[in-house]
Amino acid sequence: MKNKVLKICNAMIHPGEIASLALPMPEIFNCTPMYMPIKVVHGKQAGPCVLVIAAVHGDELNGMEIVNRLLSLSMMKNLHGTLIAIPVFNVYGFITRSRYLADGLELDRYFPGSETGSHASRLAHLFTKEILSMADYCIDIRTGAINHSNFPKIYIDTTNERTKELAEAFRAPVICNVSAEKNSLRETANFNKIPYMVYEAGEALRFDEHAIKIGVRGVANVLRKLKMLPEAHKQQKKAAKPFFTVQYLWVRASKSGVSYSKTKLGQWVKKGEQLTVIKDPVGTTEPSAVCAPCDGIIVDKNNLPVVHEGESLFQIAIFHEMEKAADHFEDWHATSI
Repeated sequence: MKNKVLKICNAMIHPGEIASLALPMPEIFNCTPMYMPIKVVHGKQAGPCVLVIAAVHGDELNGMEIVNRLLSLSMMKNLHGTLIAIPVFNVYGFITRSRYLADGLELDRYFPGSETGSHASRLAHLFTKEILSMADYCIDIRTGAINHSNFPKIYIDTTNERTKELAEAFRAPVICNVSAEKNSLRETANFNKIPYMVYEAGEALRFDEHAIKIGVRGVANVLRKLKMLPEAHKQQKKAAKPFFTVQYLWVRASKSGVSYSKTKLGQWVKKGEQLTVIKDPVGTTEPSAVCAPCDGIIVDKNNLPVVHEGESLFQIAIFHEMEKAADHFEDWHATSI
């Protein structure tokens, strides 16, 4: 079946066209115009509309690169349906190397937004009305916070079977069952019955080539699952099956000081195993060991040596089949790319 003409942001896009659009954003105090970049691939044949967004927090660079590499794939010319891709959602945060908007607020706390609300709320409202309303599915690409490296993982609500199927098709190593936070973009998508997944990997303000490659391949896998892209012509190396977490928890600094850790992302640790030692930088107090509170896999690591008491150091994910999961993550880099 032939696709129909698409109207988005007052632009008419015909089947087979690839368009670059710019959505005007709420003004900042110096009246400098700012625009959200939007790429639209509108296939000749009918199909679902998938929204891929990156840099909801402006300092998340991996997603921008994943979107741009995805759009450069030659197979996108054979797309069925529509792909709406936003390489940089939070343009102001991207410019200032920050996760926040011009008003100091975090965008992902103000959805679905309000036409007369705060700066963040107005942007959320504009996006919900003009872009999110077009989508049948949504993939949100994020990274860890500044100085935090994240093992590649998917966040979904596993009670939604359709979302669960697509998350498995993505083939990230870890899938986490995480509820949507109040007033988040994900909660708004859920309210509008739009299957929504978050791919999170790497660290803010850094490119992580491994995370980027998994992300590009993962989004393409989802598009194939939705019959929007043709199957690969050549036999691809089969990615390892993802593992679902049972739960995860944070390990925090027991004292302030300098953290000396050799623990790596994807490493299996056992209960009581030493994760790091925190030492007094001037040597006036005894070192303090921080140990794993349970068996699990390290899926988030704080890379900053100088830490404050209570600061998050590691995130440990717990799985049903721990030994299988450990073997799986140990050789993930060698088998997944």
